[in-house]
Amino acid sequence: MIIISKRHLLTVAVTTVFLLSITESSWAQSNGSGTLPANAYKQTYGSGWSCERGYRRISDECVVVYVPENAYLGSSGSDWKCNRGFLKNKNVCGNVRVPPNAYLVDSQFGLGWTCERGYRASRNRIRELQDACIKIDIPEYAVLSGSSVGSGWNCEPGFRAIENTCMAISIPQNAYATGSSYGKGWECIRGYLENNDSCSALKIPEYAFLDNRGKNWQCERGYQKVGQHCIKIDVPENAYLEDAGNDWRCIRGFEKTVESCSLVNIPENAHINSLGNNWECDNPYRKSGGKCEI
Repeated sequence: MIIISKRHLLTVAVTTVFLLSITESSWAQSNGSGTLPANAYKQTYGSGWSCERGYRRISDECVVVYVPENAYLGSSGSDWKCNRGFLKNKNVCGNVRVPPNAYLVDSQFGLGWTCERGYRASRNRIRELQDACIKIDIPEYAVLSGSSVGSGWNCEPGFRAIENTCMAISIPQNAYATGSSYGKGWECIRGYLENNDSCSALKIPEYAFLDNRGKNWQCERGYQKVGQHCIKIDVPENAYLEDAGNDWRCIRGFEKTVESCSLVNIPENAHINSLGNNWECDNPYRKSGGKCEI
């Protein structure tokens, strides 16, 4: 049988009253009078409040959201958005004027339309005149870029943009056209490096191979790069080739010196460390010089 003392019950009651008074005080501070304003509801957590859908909070009141013609209440419930074909202009939704060779887009910002493929927007600084979509003038050996910025076209592979034309690129031997309208317009093939306006073969030493990019070389497993050569790795006793295969490591219990693996001398009250190449003291011993002492 559980017996609860009167003193314990009194403590619980006092604590509850204290917490309720704090909550009421916080609520009163957030609302001034401590009562909910019209068209508001108390938040699930905390002591705050929010306006109902269709109202927005201004100071300590919930003011109705005025939705103009050709608009609808947004998902937040505290603002409005224009219907498709209309754009917000201050407190109204203005009709989007779609020029020829353009089409409407679902957007609350910008022009509200975009040009059809093969055309680009031309903004008119005179407010009374409508913006337009002008036809993109594509030079010979060029194709549409599909971008709304820039010239609207790119040169075909093997050609380079010079002003408003596409000029043929002189591609050296052992190179290929990149398809870029700018820059030199070509790259050396795998295994060759750019040398002025030509491509020179990459010199690969014995026991080496081309890397993934094809612009450099690396040594085969069991060989190490020394200058421009691949030298065979001499793996000492009690050692093994590491994962990359270009160096060696000592087995557990041995530490690496310049050319060999030396046995780790473990003192009394110590054990090999997690790396396996040194030691550390057992608990509660502490390292002191080359020993483990209390």
